[in-house]
Amino acid sequence: MPYAERILSLSAEALSETGRTLTGHCGVGLLEDLAATQLPQALADLARLHPDATLEVLCLSGGAMREAYDAGRVHLVLDEVEDLPGPPRWTVRRPLVWAIGQGVDVAADPLPVVLFSNTCAWRTAVVETLNNADRRWRVAFESNSLVGVLAALRAGLGVAALMPVNVEPAMAFHNADALPTLPDIELGLARHPRTEGDPLIDAVEAALRRMT
Repeated sequence: MPYAERILSLSAEALSETGRTLTGHCGVGLLEDLAATQLPQALADLARLHPDATLEVLCLSGGAMREAYDAGRVHLVLDEVEDLPGPPRWTVRRPLVWAIGQGVDVAADPLPVVLFSNTCAWRTAVVETLNNADRRWRVAFESNSLVGVLAALRAGLGVAALMPVNVEPAMAFHNADALPTLPDIELGLARHPRTEGDPLIDAVEAALRRMT
């Protein structure tokens, strides 16, 4: 099951296990890479289980996410640890893998690379990994969104670092020796302090924990 849909399905499962109807609102802020799938069915399942409880999922930039968190619109944020709007309640490490654009020669010198424009763990991992391996590379394409990076890979512009769940089958990389190994990234969850003891948000947080 795609990663973001799994999050919301687990949320619905956790809510159903409480044995009672829950009400209220829970805003969840997700890193785009964790929410880059279709969510309508998962949201519909949640609404069916608890029609008086609403789950709002937002994918925002770091600054906008912090504003939404400070304003109380977002209660739980799952993101890179360094971008969390509050202290992490828990953290988890996830791997990054190489995704290869159609027809791209990974032996090319310099290696064409597709990067995220904004400073993030993905961009840092690529740059530092290739530089530490003394591998020559060049920027072939930059985008500030996962959608743009995936489009560049489909067009065959280069290689990129992605979470495994975002790698389309045609982009899978099978020659582990051709490119240096990428490091893991660290994700964490922050919870707004004013939500302590809220049964709905407790249930959604429990579901997010079970995702790991």
